[in-house]
Amino acid sequence: MAGESHDDTDALLAPFDDDIVAAVAARMDTTVAALRDLLRRHQRSARDFPGVDNLVYEWRKYLPYDPVVARTDGAFHCVVLPEVWGDFADSLDIDDRDFEQLLTVHDRQARHDAEARGGSTEVFDGATAMLLTRS
Repeated sequence: MAGESHDDTDALLAPFDDDIVAAVAARMDTTVAALRDLLRRHQRSARDFPGVDNLVYEWRKYLPYDPVVARTDGAFHCVVLPEVWGDFADSLDIDDRDFEQLLTVHDRQARHDAEARGGSTEVFDGATAMLLTRS
């Protein structure tokens, strides 16, 4: 993206473990580079929408539950309604295959991070995880 440095684009992927991205890419028959680009596009769209902090504020205000499962220096770990993901898929103009790749990376990363924190992954069962890079 014009005006964005290499460090900025790497920061967009900070919450995502390289091994998880590679495993999902291999499983879903895509390249790591293509999947990383898709993840960057999603993170940029969250920043461009109203901004990550504003998105989280709005979700907390209007959803019938607190969507934030964890907050780190680098990211919000959220559980969102499928419609929220659908809005992102529409704004990104991605096909079902790309959409499934995004959902899978976010789910695997969220579960991995919850386990690393010593927490439960149950909150992600039957739900859709979304990690948003904090700006």
